[in-house]
Amino acid sequence: MPAYAYRAATAAGRTVRGVEDADTADALERRLGERGLFALEVSPAPASAAGEGRPRAPFRGRRADVAEAMRYLATLLDAGFPLDRALAGVSRIAARRDVAAALLDVRDRVRGGERLDAALGAHPATFPRFAVGMVRAGERGGKLAPALGRLAVQMEREQALRARLASAMVYPAVVATAGAGAMAVLFAWVLPRFVALLGDTGSAIPRSTQLLLAAGGFARAWWWAVLLAPAAAAALLAAVRSRAEGRESVDRALLALPVVGGLRRRAAAARLARTLSALLDGGLPILAALEVAAASQADAAIAGEVLRAREEVRAGDRLAPALRRGGAFPFLFLQMVDVGEEGGRLPEMLERAADTMEGELERGLDRLLRLVEPVMIVFFGALVGMVALSLLQAIYGIRPDGL
Repeated sequence: MPAYAYRAATAAGRTVRGVEDADTADALERRLGERGLFALEVSPAPASAAGEGRPRAPFRGRRADVAEAMRYLATLLDAGFPLDRALAGVSRIAARRDVAAALLDVRDRVRGGERLDAALGAHPATFPRFAVGMVRAGERGGKLAPALGRLAVQMEREQALRARLASAMVYPAVVATAGAGAMAVLFAWVLPRFVALLGDTGSAIPRSTQLLLAAGGFARAWWWAVLLAPAAAAALLAAVRSRAEGRESVDRALLALPVVGGLRRRAAAARLARTLSALLDGGLPILAALEVAAASQADAAIAGEVLRAREEVRAGDRLAPALRRGGAFPFLFLQMVDVGEEGGRLPEMLERAADTMEGELERGLDRLLRLVEPVMIVFFGALVGMVALSLLQAIYGIRPDGL
């Protein structure tokens, strides 16, 4: 069956685009009319839109494409498309092949009777857990299209934050690379030749120069171990985090770090607030919303705190005091949750809390990155200064009779 690309208008005046299989263009126009859409343009879909020869997106993140797919899916559902047809249409316009394949599998699972959240959860590498949780809330509350729209906004915000962080790390990475290269040249080329000159003069080598030579010799002999050490540490950390107990222990240790821990707390609070607001606004009761919100957390320690708070809420406590006892969330976030509970506007205050936490997270990242640059410059400058000082000590220690 051929595929046709179309552009149609809704009753509210919005424009909807998509690709759909049909026997003829007229048949597709009639089908769109049955859904309350007025066809503005219908034409045979190009090969890329129909799924053949879809261009790869090597420089585009998977999360960005998933966010775009969720936005398209929300638009199609809001326009009256059946879920399976909407999934099929979105899969054709996905830029990444892996995302398109996952969407097609989700469509097949939905046609087989699975709920959308369960079908998305079968692809954890493509659809994050908080996305599955927000879709579950939308399905249970009968507001799937708005939930998908909120999900797209949340993923786009996180993607923008990651892109901002990556661009801000370019300059520190350049400084680190240049400094490491300068130190490698000094240790591997300058120092050995300078020591050979000292040997020709018969002068004694100062202790500071000997220490630098020993460090350079160790680096030359064990350079492979120096390079493999970070990879081995990362593999060990991944092995520990592969177990539930180890993952929670590692995440708790990260939360306890002075600067990184505060940033992780703000990020977790923002995600919890955004997800919980969507769940409560979608009609879920507080206990079910907390369970879904805990499952959507990427931080195992935060998820454990949310589940512990859920049990206290089940016993009759309010949410803000229950979260406060764990000590894992920022004070301002807890205050806003408390105000929302007392005023009966918890979803609204959670949305504001999410905006506040995201703003604090961005400012904290900016301060951290501004601090990293001078620290790295001072660090490498101190190393170069130490090498220069040891060379000067060796020069001043040359005996006149050795010249």
